[in-house]
Formats: sequence, C-alpha cells, structure tokens
Amino acid sequence: MYKEILISFTIIVIFSQKLLADFSYECVELERVTVADSGLMTPAYPGRILKFNLNNNKIVASGVFYHDEYNVTLLTDANGNTGFRAFASSIDRQDIFYFFNSQLFHSAIVNYGMRPSIQNNIFECKTLFF
Repeated sequence: MYKEILISFTIIVIFSQKLLADFSYECVELERVTVADSGLMTPAYPGRILKFNLNNNKIVASGVFYHDEYNVTLLTDANGNTGFRAFASSIDRQDIFYFFNSQLFHSAIVNYGMRPSIQNNIFECKTLFF
C-alpha cells in the first residue's frame, strides 16, 4: 500500500511540475509606444496577435520575445493567481517582461540604430489549452 501511494504521489509531483513549467498563451496587443530622442511612435496597425509558450527559461513566441533564454521567476499571489517575470539582455537589446492577471507588460531598450530607443507594450492574454 505504501509503495502505491509513493508511486502515485511521485506521478502527481512530476505532472504538477510539468504544468507549472509549461504555459501557452495567445495575446492581443492593447498598447505600444516607442520612445526615442526623435519623439514618440505608435503603431500604424495596433492590435497585433502574439502567441508564446513558456517552458522553464525558454520562451518561444511569434514576436516580442527575441532572446534564446530568459531569467524567469514564476509568481503566485495569496489567491493562487500565477504569473512570471522574465529578463534577458544582449548587445542589441535588454528586455523585461511582467505577466500577471492575464496581462503581459514588456519594456525593452533597443540599440538597433544609431541611437537607442525604448519600446513598451501591453498585451491582454488568454491561456491556450491543448
């Protein structure tokens, strides 16, 4: 009996770890602005769709997430709501993300041109279940 309970508990722990480590979302952009020394820029076509999958420190996405790996911290509040913070940096850009209550906030310092710019986005997201 003890052996069956231990095996069942182990399976639950492994399955729970997989659930906590693998999230997929589809998001709609609510706001975007780029700030540079030349002024502010907003998109000509707002409302773009973003899909992303978070698995441990890997984030695979259809945009906005441009690094191979992120320093990811999973978050849980007192009510059991979950989210994450993610940070990554390279020569060309530094990105920080905050996801909570179905909203993804993103800020980046981007060094792609002659002068750096700051890009900010807010997305409304829903969890994808397979």
